[in-house]
Amino acid sequence: MQLVKTMIDRMESSWQNSSYEFKCHTSEICFLVTFAVWLIMNYSWATMAHIPWPEFFFFYVQVAIGLAVLFRYMIMKPSEIRKILLIVILMGAFAIAKGHSGIDTLLETGFLIIGANGIEYKKILKVYLIVKVPITICTMIAGYTGLITNLVYHRGEKVRMAFGFIYPTDFAAHVVYMIAAWVLIRQVRCSWIEIGMMIISVIFFEKYCDVRTSEAVMILLILCVIYLKIRNALAEKKGTKYKPSILLKCLCLVIPYGLAGFMILTSRFYNPEITWMAKLNTLFSTRLAIGKEAFERYDIKLWGQNIPMIGNGGTTEPVQGYFFLDSSYVNILLRLGLVVFILIMLMISIIMIRNINQPYILAVMVIICIHSVMEHHMFELFCDVFLMLPFAKFGVEENEKELEKYKVTS
Repeated sequence: MQLVKTMIDRMESSWQNSSYEFKCHTSEICFLVTFAVWLIMNYSWATMAHIPWPEFFFFYVQVAIGLAVLFRYMIMKPSEIRKILLIVILMGAFAIAKGHSGIDTLLETGFLIIGANGIEYKKILKVYLIVKVPITICTMIAGYTGLITNLVYHRGEKVRMAFGFIYPTDFAAHVVYMIAAWVLIRQVRCSWIEIGMMIISVIFFEKYCDVRTSEAVMILLILCVIYLKIRNALAEKKGTKYKPSILLKCLCLVIPYGLAGFMILTSRFYNPEITWMAKLNTLFSTRLAIGKEAFERYDIKLWGQNIPMIGNGGTTEPVQGYFFLDSSYVNILLRLGLVVFILIMLMISIIMIRNINQPYILAVMVIICIHSVMEHHMFELFCDVFLMLPFAKFGVEENEKELEKYKVTS
């Protein structure tokens, strides 16, 4: 016992005498490891693997997330917790909304968002990719070879394969978000080979999945990367660095609110007798009609509400009483409530304002907002990791170094 006590005393003394940077680094590692475990567990739910996680494991992971966040905030200097008021509001709103909506992941999501405070955003994206890329590849192989169920759907003459995931659109969405994360890590260093791989992913989607939203978003992402690559090359010849124009910056800031407003209003006031609305509803795969039904059945609540949903995922059998809110904006507003909806939109704005001169970050955030018009993944951190970044560290100096390194290698 004396030996154990001596060892504990030495460890305590060593910790107290260690530098502030070492403590921050240790807390950062603890948080990222916890995030990785949480990501593995939650991402597996998007597949047909049906991993039988022990019930107690969920509780331990939730506790670990809370402790990791508490650890980070205990060692931070008071001057570094400038965002404490917004963080308290965020967690309070998420806790109340959880009680009204019954969505258990609200608190976990809130803890992960505030836990990312001060962590370099590329580290978060790298952990995200390190976890998700191997799982995605293994799931695709397992699905294609029959080790797990590979759901196959049909839309007209087109075949839609899910490759081991619960639905083709879910599979494609995860791939799109992973590619977007890779683009943010690489930024100006994205090569033509990488752009070629992105083009191949679009062809793959079209041939095997028929996922129009993800295909369109991927094409837009490719065009943005090519455009920024050319603009950076032209700016380099002049000895300068490309920065978006004021008009483009303002447009990027307005687009998320424009998209949200458009989708919510067209759903709320959808009328099949109006020709352009009927055509738009067909183009959007009846999302407007389902949104209209949702607004008729449920009012917008301040703190959200429990809305049972029945989707097509996980089975190829016909679903009776299909009712699923695919649009993230309508989904979040009705299920999580007006307060959480406003907070999420503000967090998107915070990320964009903090990186107003970083064209790659602006482009990716706009593309994610466009994708969220049709897909429901905006509030799923195991898919949309970018929502985790409002308080993360965005190193402008690092981006400058990356640009200089690119110039030297070019």
